[in-house]
Amino acid sequence: MEAALMTTRPENFEPSHRGAHPSIAEELAGRARELEGGGRDIVYLQVGQPSTGAPEGVLEAVSQASETSTLGYSGAAGIPELQARIAQQYQDLYGVEVGPERILITFGASGAILLAIVGCFDVGQRVALPQPFYYGYRHAIETLGVECVLFDTQPENNLQPTVEDIEAIEGPIHGLIVASPGNPTGSMLSPDELKTLSEYCEKKGIRFISDEIYHGIVYDSEIPQATGCAFSPETIVVNSFSKYYSMAGWRLGWMVVPDYLIKPISGLAHNLYLCPPSPAQVGALYAMDCRDELDQHVVRYAKNRSIMLDRMPDLGFDRFVAPHGAFYLYCHVQHLHEDSVQFCIDMLEGAGVLAAPGSDFCPTNGQHYIRFSYAGATDQVEEAVDRIARWRGGA
Repeated sequence: MEAALMTTRPENFEPSHRGAHPSIAEELAGRARELEGGGRDIVYLQVGQPSTGAPEGVLEAVSQASETSTLGYSGAAGIPELQARIAQQYQDLYGVEVGPERILITFGASGAILLAIVGCFDVGQRVALPQPFYYGYRHAIETLGVECVLFDTQPENNLQPTVEDIEAIEGPIHGLIVASPGNPTGSMLSPDELKTLSEYCEKKGIRFISDEIYHGIVYDSEIPQATGCAFSPETIVVNSFSKYYSMAGWRLGWMVVPDYLIKPISGLAHNLYLCPPSPAQVGALYAMDCRDELDQHVVRYAKNRSIMLDRMPDLGFDRFVAPHGAFYLYCHVQHLHEDSVQFCIDMLEGAGVLAAPGSDFCPTNGQHYIRFSYAGATDQVEEAVDRIARWRGGA
């Protein structure tokens, strides 16, 4: 007979105080699955995951590679062919020359963030994080013993940070993480704004980390895409194959680092996880030549975005910054409910639609916001809006 799972903590065995709690959205997803188990149909708009899967042919490419190779460990920095292909992309898309050796393939973009924090900051140093933010950043920073310094951004700046915001922070700052397009807002920095932040950080000795995992998912030319490594050789860029390349779950990302960080960060990667997944690297190399197919996904996101922007304001969701990129709508809902977590629960149980409460993204005033993701199929987005309309009509 199997031993019963021990759920009580033995005396003298304490869990680490550095552990991170699951997101509130993940806990609500558990409630949604319970409702599904009881026969309810739920539309999930809380997760930022493309519904399309990897490009056609990726699985075949990996299968063919497995017939001629063991697909064993690669180098800690990834396979040279993929490093070179990504370096070429910086030239093609941004006109920026990046040496392939500066491209480090990682175990997802989350792995890149962890490597950047461990590789660039000592315990007790301070990394600034603009609110709202992707909650995984804060957990990664604090779990590794680095102080996370939260600061507010303003709607008139599209909830993106400015130099003035950073200068208002009390005490020294050793690092800054900025995402454009942003999660949860979808807002973007202009090239000039990104340049200003990059150059300011270099001048002040602040390590600038530019999260660019939603690059490729933009909807107009009003704000052109720019990469942080175009403006300062000290900037670290983080990117991913999960969003534009639609390879969520393959756990593959990359980072662009200064020359002098190649060896120490590669050494960290080798000791933490040996190497990024080899099958995913083969698939990613193939996916990089599927831009026509991938751009059609962006066309679908744009259609979903139009549905949300056209209809949600009439349902009371009329307060948000313009989502020029990514696939999110971050709505202020204080006029609808004082507590966004309870509002999401009510909407889940009343309309069968799950969104992410803003408390995950902003401890200061996130209770007044919710995030909708329109990364899924268009018919699901339409169904979700219809359900919310019926639910709000009966409110």
